[in-house]
Amino acid sequence: MNTAASTSCPSKTSLRWERARESARRRIREAAANVFAEEGFEGATMKRIAAVCGVTKVTLYAHYRDKERLYRSVMDGHLAKMPLSTLDMHGVTDLSDALMRITEGIGRLAADVSCQAFCRSLSRSDHASDAYREHWNAMLEPYLTLVEDVFMKALCRPTNAADSEKFLRLVLAEHGLPEGGGPVSGSDATVALFLRAYSLLI
Repeated sequence: MNTAASTSCPSKTSLRWERARESARRRIREAAANVFAEEGFEGATMKRIAAVCGVTKVTLYAHYRDKERLYRSVMDGHLAKMPLSTLDMHGVTDLSDALMRITEGIGRLAADVSCQAFCRSLSRSDHASDAYREHWNAMLEPYLTLVEDVFMKALCRPTNAADSEKFLRLVLAEHGLPEGGGPVSGSDATVALFLRAYSLLI
């Protein structure tokens, strides 16, 4: 019998233990995600998370040493599950079509469960918000770049760079996503507003 080969392969018992451990950690993260989304980092407690998960605090701390590590694990998990911010702009014929595709793309992002949970947790948390706000801004950067590109291509003269950001903020606000301003009337109205603003320039 090759003892080297047998010792390098994990036993069935250790594989079962690893699966059980990962299953427990997954349940904890799911419970924590709900609590962080409802109460934010500061309002959430390990006691509350343990209760929602149906485990003891001792079990919770055995898997996650502190609330900060658990928060990071939850937020990183949300980011990993979010859809990529890519849009198919093939066949776009005019500025209106381009802007509507961008608003639809952001709408799909806003409808994603992981995005919703991430944004709720982000908006309710002060702790580590700078780091995760940077992640969120990076997620939005391709949309902003695309808006800037379509404005530049559609206009006869250079556009105001701040308008691209204003457009994106209006659409984000409509969907209740971070970096948005006050309520707006809808994607169609947002597109119409910008088309009217640029009608004299096209």
